[in-house]
Amino acid sequence: MRRPARGSGRRAAALAACAAALAIAACGAAPSASPAATASPAASAEPSGPAPDLTPLPPGAFTFDLRAGWVAVPVTGSHDALLAGLRAQSPAFAESLEARLANLSETTTYVAFDASPDALKQGEVAMLVVTEVALPVDVSLQTFATTIKGQVEQLVEGNVDLRQILITAGQAFSLAYGAPVTRPDGKPGAAAITQVLYVLPGRAYVMTFAVPPDRANDYAQEIADIATSFTIRL
Repeated sequence: MRRPARGSGRRAAALAACAAALAIAACGAAPSASPAATASPAASAEPSGPAPDLTPLPPGAFTFDLRAGWVAVPVTGSHDALLAGLRAQSPAFAESLEARLANLSETTTYVAFDASPDALKQGEVAMLVVTEVALPVDVSLQTFATTIKGQVEQLVEGNVDLRQILITAGQAFSLAYGAPVTRPDGKPGAAAITQVLYVLPGRAYVMTFAVPPDRANDYAQEIADIATSFTIRL
């Protein structure tokens, strides 16, 4: 009988724990998900060149090009002033955003949302959350993406679309699926989720876009533009 390689058990456990935590980031999902139309960045994957340097990068060492109307907000600290301003324009929008901001994970390093007049009028939040986690250095992008997909499939109903894409930082994967959320009033809701996965040796980046299901097609190009602009700031 072949014995497992030394450290393989710890590696698998760490990856599984990471995947479970990131499977449906910042969405409050439960196992009773219903399929929903989802938007996914469309691009063909190409080799992204030699492996990056193994020098550890600090959290948040990346940049995005946000579309007009999208606003990045601090992950920590008070959001009272921001929410007060939004509440004067759209109480429902402010309430939904407040609930999302209150449930960010400890590994969240970036948050942005659509604050355009049209989004405020709709009263539902379209949001981007970036989560970063440490990985064993030998975990590849393919392994990470496959593991995340497997975790998501245990939590939602319907198809989970996994595809290779190319972003500014290099080769990535995107996941698209529908997930349930708990609304601020306690009633069940739904979100169209797109997650973009990027891996450097020892670190994984998960970009999670959550948008109203009935507006998934409206946001498809915005999601693609923002996601593909992701690059590492060296």
